[in-house]
Amino acid sequence: MKVFISALLITVMLSSLNGQSAIFLHHSTGEGVYVEGGVAGWISNYNSANGTSYSVTERSYPDTPYPWENYPYDYWNLWINNQCNSTNPNIQCLNNILQSYDVVIYKHCFPGAGIAADNGTPSVSSPIKTIANYKLQYRALRNLMDQYPGKKFIVWTLAPLHRLETTTEEASRAREFVNWVKSSWLTEDGKSHPNIYIFDFFGLVAESNPTPVNGKVNCLKYEYEKSHTIVDSHPNTLANTTVGPIFAQFIVNTFKGQTTEISDPESNLSRLIIYPNPSDGIITLDFSDSSIYDKMISIDILNLNGQIIFSRQLMNQGLLNIDASAFAKGMYLIRVNDGKQVFSSRVAVD
Repeated sequence: MKVFISALLITVMLSSLNGQSAIFLHHSTGEGVYVEGGVAGWISNYNSANGTSYSVTERSYPDTPYPWENYPYDYWNLWINNQCNSTNPNIQCLNNILQSYDVVIYKHCFPGAGIAADNGTPSVSSPIKTIANYKLQYRALRNLMDQYPGKKFIVWTLAPLHRLETTTEEASRAREFVNWVKSSWLTEDGKSHPNIYIFDFFGLVAESNPTPVNGKVNCLKYEYEKSHTIVDSHPNTLANTTVGPIFAQFIVNTFKGQTTEISDPESNLSRLIIYPNPSDGIITLDFSDSSIYDKMISIDILNLNGQIIFSRQLMNQGLLNIDASAFAKGMYLIRVNDGKQVFSSRVAVD
């Protein structure tokens, strides 16, 4: 009987772990990643392949009657300053949200990266966007999340602004705050915060090269701009379809309680060698990383509008030649997914 009960308890625990749910609180930038990036579909496919039943849903938050603002001050104002409501999903209190979900994911829309210089009088209750105010609000939110050790939280780093919508100084301050969140926020008090996970969206879509050929450092990457001449800081389809699978994998890893680090997929260039580049007809992919050799992989080639123009699943045998003779001249993104990691690089077709 004891053996039967123990086995039953283990079965129930595994079922609970494999059936966790998450809610993604966002505005327009998050919606783009979630919808165009195919997050729900990616997780559904993962469930089918791995026998899990993870679920993720999304919600525009906060919304009417609250202003369309979701910056550090606003989460503090709603969840800590008691401007929330227990029943209205548009302004629901955190403890009420957690009654229905195991993981809460929240983010700030791109105006949050328009950070002003500190004014010397930081206040947790100030809506002014400064690094000093943000830090006080983040510390208060960290303490709030600590009160729910049985739940998990994913916090996005800032969404960068379009280079035409910000200044060099503002963009630099956005990078400074993101670096603080990643390096100090969860360690500065000497305590452990194992239920808080950081998804570095800024690191994925912001330009890190101080002198890029196009674009501007610490701003939305040039290839991720919806327009190069019109001010619009929403990332384009290419950005969303690139980040979506990475975000979905991050959610699954959080469900599993794995320590998760992400980086710009183009930082993995040593794993994916492409030649010739530029190409005049044939693109050769050389998978020199033995960790993905002899594994099933999916390969997508996207144009700068985010449209998939080539897609194939195959067993990686080291080299793959792709006929690009019918491709229009221009820049393309090659994305490789082995089910655990996403690698990408750019290639030009002449």
